[in-house]
Amino acid sequence: MIAEIQEKPELTHSDAAGNQETVAIRVEDLIVGRTIQNPIHDANGVLLLAEGSVITSRFKDLLRERKQSHVELHGDDAATVSLNALAGNPLVDGTSQGIFSTELTEKLDRLIESGSMFVANTGPALRDSMVVHGCKGYDQKHREHLFEQQKKFGESLDGMMRGALSGTTPSGSQITSMAASYLTQLTADADSVISVATEAGKDETLSQHCLQMSLLGMAIGAELNLDETNVRNIGLCGLVHDWGMVKVQAKIGKWRRKLDPLERMEMQKHPIFSLEMLEDVAGIPSIVPVVCYQVHEQPNGLGYPRQRSQKMIHLFARILNVAHCYVSLTSSREDRPALMPYAAMEHMLRLTNEKMIDSSAMRALLNLLSLFPVGSFVTLTDGSAARVIRRNGENYTSPIVQIIQTADGKQADPLDPNCIIDLRQSELEIDQALPTPGKDEIELTSELFYGQV
Repeated sequence: MIAEIQEKPELTHSDAAGNQETVAIRVEDLIVGRTIQNPIHDANGVLLLAEGSVITSRFKDLLRERKQSHVELHGDDAATVSLNALAGNPLVDGTSQGIFSTELTEKLDRLIESGSMFVANTGPALRDSMVVHGCKGYDQKHREHLFEQQKKFGESLDGMMRGALSGTTPSGSQITSMAASYLTQLTADADSVISVATEAGKDETLSQHCLQMSLLGMAIGAELNLDETNVRNIGLCGLVHDWGMVKVQAKIGKWRRKLDPLERMEMQKHPIFSLEMLEDVAGIPSIVPVVCYQVHEQPNGLGYPRQRSQKMIHLFARILNVAHCYVSLTSSREDRPALMPYAAMEHMLRLTNEKMIDSSAMRALLNLLSLFPVGSFVTLTDGSAARVIRRNGENYTSPIVQIIQTADGKQADPLDPNCIIDLRQSELEIDQALPTPGKDEIELTSELFYGQV
């Protein structure tokens, strides 16, 4: 039934089905008794079921024994051996047909399937020009400027999103100017900028979500040794990728809650809504719509809107997907509270093992934030409380911290340089992670989070 496992080169979606796109279908959705016209392979190219075979209960049981929740089917077979093709049929769920297909998405799909989405540097890696501050505190005057800028950018971005929804053409030059400004700030002091974005993002508005995505995405891109142009383009994509959520909010209300199946389907349309809102924006690179279209795809093929897998997802989209995961997990929703930053990183490492997020982008995020992320709070082994202010290279568990409260509960002097400690060179260690003051964050103890992004 399932062919004996043997070593074969990894196949892409197109390779596995005669240069035709495949579709990820749940094992539970396979209809017993239906015949496939094309072979089924696993992710390693191993033949699972030959062409002309019939789907049987035994075949489904063998897939379950392999802990394989989905299989990749040729597009033609997917429509005949499951009801997946009827997901948008009004007879099934009351929605309109073709919800994820427009002339624009079909054009992007052809581009994606052409295999031409490679990324190359045309200049030196941006990382080489980034300032490393070591065991040094933040420039408070500069931070005040960053907070003002974050608020201003948030208001401007919110205005552009609302304007685009009502038919006003957004300013491409204004968006690119934001990305360029962030790029300059990141180069000067990435730790401080990320810390400010985390604090400013406590209001959890859509605009602040996009700003955090932009910053984290650019920082991850720099960590992956991309050049200035590529990093800036990631920032642009982060700023505009979720604009379609404004349209979703107008239809189903506040989206930070548990959605019913029809509402979730409506929410998953938002990448297409974003594309429609960006169509008339002049002055943004042609790669931006492609990336915005793919930000919510996952390497294991279980994302949306097209269930693409690793090699069919643009690098920038995989980077922003990791940024989205971190920002989402550390934000509260009506159906669940926010995770503590440390717990979010712990959870994301599990998601990496499940191929729900890209491993190289996750490794870059870990380098960037440390296991105890920049901006988070911890207690040390002497009983004092501290805030993580800087990463420390690959010393993920020994970041640079600033004491904010002594072991006896007294407030530390924020201007005392002795309160800034490089844990790599100290006898002190982190004892435990703490919730962010003023936020109802939780540890990674609830089943609510397992398997979620």
